[in-house]
Amino acid sequence: MKALIGIGLCAALLGGCAALPGRDGPRECSQQLGQEQELQMNMVRDMIREGRLHAALANLESMPPGLLDVREERALILRRIGDPRARAEYQALLETCKAPEAHHGLGLLALRSGDSARAVLELREAARLRPTESRFRNDLGVALLKRGDRVGARFEFITALELQQGGKLPATNLLGLLYLQGDREDAQRLIERLQLDARDIRAAEARARSWGAVPTPGAAPASDDPLAELPAEANMHTAMANEAP
Repeated sequence: MKALIGIGLCAALLGGCAALPGRDGPRECSQQLGQEQELQMNMVRDMIREGRLHAALANLESMPPGLLDVREERALILRRIGDPRARAEYQALLETCKAPEAHHGLGLLALRSGDSARAVLELREAARLRPTESRFRNDLGVALLKRGDRVGARFEFITALELQQGGKLPATNLLGLLYLQGDREDAQRLIERLQLDARDIRAAEARARSWGAVPTPGAAPASDDPLAELPAEANMHTAMANEAP
């Protein structure tokens, strides 16, 4: 039976990951929101999830600007609306406990601007600081793929998929990569194992096209099975919303 990226290969790949020096940052945030501030922040985050970004930004302006949660959400909103101030906001967070989120945001900004090399460095650092964050691993996979590193991208997508069993984005990214490589047998196995539907398959096909290839029926399968170590009961439910760079 074909084998998924094994533990030994995973360790070897992780050992080759570069990191930005001297950016560990504090491990904990000492700031705590008051009850009213927490309610307001939850409302802001709901607006962000709903895509009401300008309304969310307006609500943030009524909160203390020095709060780290406020600064983080402000940077995220500015990035998503394409405001150039986002870079400075993220850079100001690098020496705080929000450093993982700051590197992630800077990586997505670099990816958007076409600087995939910088994106890989920033997203690798985000993943180093918070290795169990599925979003960071998934987005690092996208950046690696844009650099032509399909093996590294495959590893990151699988890692993100195993970390986030409640989201479809890593699954559709992995499926898109399999289509890109012409791995039809592995792709079908992934679809069946994770019970992906027609919408998920279309999303994966669109990603494969955007990454440079249209799925080709009947293509020869790859030598590795990306499902060998995935739990049989895995079933992805929701995609990561509004995080496209």
